[in-house]
Amino acid sequence: MERTFSDLLGLAHPNDPAHVLLCNIKYTEAFIQMCDKIGPCKPILSSYPKNEEGRSFQNKWYENNSWLEYSPSTDAMFCFSCRLFLHEEKHTSRKTCWKTEGFNRWRKALQKIKEHSASESHMCSMVRWISFRKKSFEEAFEVADQVSQAAKDKERERNREILSRLIAVTLYLARQGLPFRGDDETASSQNRGNFLELVELFSKYDSVMKIHLDAIKEQQGLGKRPLVSLLSNRSQNDIIKALATSVKRVIQTELQECDIFSILLDETTDVSHTEQVSFVVRYVHNMEIKERFLQVCNVESTCGDALEKLVRALLEENNLKIDNIRGQGYDGAANMSGQFKGLQSRIQKQNPKALYVHCQAHCLNLVLVDSAKSNICFVSFFNLVEKLYTFVANSSKRHSAFIKMQKKVYPDQRPLELQKLSDTSWSCRETALKTMRKVLPALMQFLGEITQQDPPDSSAGDAMILLKNINFEFLLCLEITCPIFQVTATASDALQQKDMDLASAYKIVDGVLNRLSHSRTEEEFEKMYQQATEKAASVGLDPPSEVPGQARRRKVPAKFKFTATTATAEHVFTTPQEYYRAKVYYTFVDTMTQELQRRFKGRDNSTWDILNAFHYLTVPENWQTARISTESLQAVKKLCQFYDIEEEDKLLTELKVFHASYSCPPPINVTSILSVVKENNAHLIFPNMTELMKTYGTLPVSTATVERSFSKLKLVITKLRTLCSEERLSELLLLAVEKDVTVNHGDVIDIFRDMANRKLLL
Repeated sequence: MERTFSDLLGLAHPNDPAHVLLCNIKYTEAFIQMCDKIGPCKPILSSYPKNEEGRSFQNKWYENNSWLEYSPSTDAMFCFSCRLFLHEEKHTSRKTCWKTEGFNRWRKALQKIKEHSASESHMCSMVRWISFRKKSFEEAFEVADQVSQAAKDKERERNREILSRLIAVTLYLARQGLPFRGDDETASSQNRGNFLELVELFSKYDSVMKIHLDAIKEQQGLGKRPLVSLLSNRSQNDIIKALATSVKRVIQTELQECDIFSILLDETTDVSHTEQVSFVVRYVHNMEIKERFLQVCNVESTCGDALEKLVRALLEENNLKIDNIRGQGYDGAANMSGQFKGLQSRIQKQNPKALYVHCQAHCLNLVLVDSAKSNICFVSFFNLVEKLYTFVANSSKRHSAFIKMQKKVYPDQRPLELQKLSDTSWSCRETALKTMRKVLPALMQFLGEITQQDPPDSSAGDAMILLKNINFEFLLCLEITCPIFQVTATASDALQQKDMDLASAYKIVDGVLNRLSHSRTEEEFEKMYQQATEKAASVGLDPPSEVPGQARRRKVPAKFKFTATTATAEHVFTTPQEYYRAKVYYTFVDTMTQELQRRFKGRDNSTWDILNAFHYLTVPENWQTARISTESLQAVKKLCQFYDIEEEDKLLTELKVFHASYSCPPPINVTSILSVVKENNAHLIFPNMTELMKTYGTLPVSTATVERSFSKLKLVITKLRTLCSEERLSELLLLAVEKDVTVNHGDVIDIFRDMANRKLLL
């Protein structure tokens, strides 16, 4: 038979929580007023039932816990305020046992009483109980809800402050390419990894982080389940992912706004022997040329077909359309640049407007490679430079002796290290040759000392061979290559700039050609020959007295004079200087000039015609004359046909008016023209010209940004860090490469919050 609350009034303990719950009474304001008037059930018994452990409820627990009540019928503790004022729909955790089930695990009673009194749900119910005595039923709950919401807001703010600091730590480590975790991350470890150690350091100077770590340590000291620390490896990975997602969203938003873009790809093998392909996009956003790294992918095959499938997958993953590609930038490898089965031809079949541009910096390197093979003298020269580096660098003893010799010969200068000749980046060879030129006297003395060792060892013989090969011819090649490589190194560095455009690239190449043209004179060679002669004298070498490799001229018998004078004979050099000028210097300069013209100016195909047509748009003189040249008109016509521009006459007018109205800052190129358009909102007046300039700026110049991502790859994937997953590697590289992308901590926290069902309020 179901009882009512009035039936309980005759019992010894009518306010027994268990009895009240059995009544299943609706908690109206009148009922709560009656319960409040009677008060919590706090019977004082001489003894209480004991459990299997011999433990029981204690009267002293009532002290300082006005809310605590005891049910004699169920031998359990309840919370009076939670029973009456706890919102069921808002607090459904295990703490509701204090409201409906009661608690009787006496061994943990004190601990649970303390935990419950400190819980948010209990505090809210206490606020409602106190407010109820002063206000109406509805007002009490409204006040309590406000207090509860304020407490939640405060907790959320504190949690976001903690996470913001962890984001800063994560971003620092990712941008520096540093590892996160340690082999032993226990509290007793001397090195818990960069992430935890940096967080610990942070806490020494930041109160928010200190309070957070102290709370975690307190929980661990009491043997309790730790709080949500946000310091686990899973939390680290989630923060990295949230950061990378935030950065990628910025890039993707810019790509969607600018519509057209170019793709840049290259491949490399990391220390784990995994083939990696780096994917970079180039676009013009807000009238500024940008190149952004998007991600790196593991590949099993690098054939043209596999790369095409990879590109299509990457485009789809980043919400990009293949029809919006305007340029492709790769190196000269057949799988990339092949005319029939290469990646560029496969992309162009689907989108003819995706023009392929061979990396200009790579082209310049190929020019230097061919020039170095133009004469046996330069082949021997570079081989000897490499052997000298190897001889010194491969022995710590010899390296130390070489440094001591430099200090002896150049007491007022800092010792220099010989540089290895790079096989791929010939611009780096300029540094190696410049160093060799400075330290050659000390190097020769160093080799001489080794040959005088007593007793001699194997290195003495090697030193003697090297020393004999350092002759006048070597010194002359050094004097020839240093100034020329200095020019090409400057050009190579300029070609690798992110905001470089093809018009500026051509001007740089023209500058190199002009420098070579001015250098190909007898006067320039005389200076180099004189410098080599003086250098030889300073190190005890004599210039050659005879023409190298030319046999002594014999007197021709009278009966053969007719044949000898009429037959075609090889030119006979009269002096060594004449021989080196024609056979060595001119050959080197001519080969470099021919290769520059062939690789940068001598191409004959439809793609090259379009690229040359763009060049006419950036030259103001072409449009500031009364009569436009035929070449300029043809260039505009080609571009209009290729890019489906119907308003050819309007485009011509726009070019004339723009170049007549605005003066672009030097050097005049796509970058400076776009900056003028941006400053004056000229895109509204010259829409066709602006779109063409943006397209021209989108076309790639070099794959240097891809190469830079490989440099970061070497920092992230080391011999001790080869187990990084592809996804995590790509995220870390994105953060390391794109350092200039502004990261909003609030956005990152929101992304982190939405990635999973978090226990923390964020």
